Amino acid sequence: MESAWLCLLCLAGSSLVLPATAELQPAESLPGQIQEETELVEALQEVLERLGSRELPAVEKRLSWVPSCEPGEPCAVRKGARIGKLCSCPRGTACNLFILKCS
Repeated sequence: MESAWLCLLCLAGSSLVLPATAELQPAESLPGQIQEETELVEALQEVLERLGSRELPAVEKRLSWVPSCEPGEPCAVRKGARIGKLCSCPRGTACNLFILKCS
């Protein structure tokens, strides 16, 4: 949802910035319009900087996502009687629950 808003905002910003920078004859437009356009461009740049600096949700923070691991790496950890999954083993290998590594 946030990426859709970000794309929409970037598209709107580029439609404002490109005509303002591509304008070659500033004498035809009124001085008040130029000032309004520069204020709008500055405000849009501030909004884009805030959105760009905001930390997007990482893939690792998704609830059902488990990172992949290499063969021979630890893939699980034993916590008492329970076994917690650390990563998913690649194709052709499986997590050996006796040694807790991909094999």
